[in-house]
Amino acid sequence: MPRSPLPAGTVAGAPTASSAVSAADDEQAVRNADRLLDSAIGSRSVADLDGLLDAEFSWITTSGILQSRVSILAAPPTPAIAVGGDVADADARRLGSHIVVVQRHADKTHAMRVWVRRSAGWRVLHVTEVTEGERVVYGGTMIGAADCMNPCKVVPFVPANPIERSVIEAWQAQQSGPEQWARHIPDDNVARTSNGTYTKADRIAVQLQQVQAGTIVAPSPLISARIWEFGDSALMIALQPRTVGKPFWGSRVFELRDGTWVMAESYQTTIRDMPPF
Repeated sequence: MPRSPLPAGTVAGAPTASSAVSAADDEQAVRNADRLLDSAIGSRSVADLDGLLDAEFSWITTSGILQSRVSILAAPPTPAIAVGGDVADADARRLGSHIVVVQRHADKTHAMRVWVRRSAGWRVLHVTEVTEGERVVYGGTMIGAADCMNPCKVVPFVPANPIERSVIEAWQAQQSGPEQWARHIPDDNVARTSNGTYTKADRIAVQLQQVQAGTIVAPSPLISARIWEFGDSALMIALQPRTVGKPFWGSRVFELRDGTWVMAESYQTTIRDMPPF
């Protein structure tokens, strides 16, 4: 997998000059950029969009359609959540030194925009949207004596560098059982999926019920993935089947916290027009 370059002067895994800029300043700068993105989408201005979208931009719609930068510029989409009022109400938080995630929520529809710091300024790298359907409870990791080769032990992914390797290994670890899952899922993680929204506490409760009932649960294997890493944070987009139901896109933002890669944000969008694998 090709590596996404870090901003000029950045050493992977090391503190950067941007550390001197507060998270609040970066979050406000991205809110401003996000406001411009809303305006460009609303006016369908290809020129304005072109200046805001990262070169490797992608957009996953609520129906699970993955659109590239080229297709977005050819036909600007309509966001799943119509923007109105004060854009500052959008939730923005910096993860690591070079990613700011902007989220909006409207009833059961959710949208996440992943902005990254480039040498030319903030650019939006990825947008993912999801609308909750029927709730299907899942604890998020392997339970019991399930056979978990992929993704627990092997995945069809070759890391391009040590950071990508650390991220994918951390993700594999969280798939391997409740103890490792809890270590790699921070308390502030909220999973937003086509099958419902779950806090960490929600999923721990499900895991306990599954363990007590002797349930055997295998996590969804990995079909393909790509990772963009930025030293102390990373974006992973993965294609996975479900044991029951249709496959989904997983959009996950990781952050290095106290030496451990944790999954800070997680969206899972079902591919609506794809039959179950």
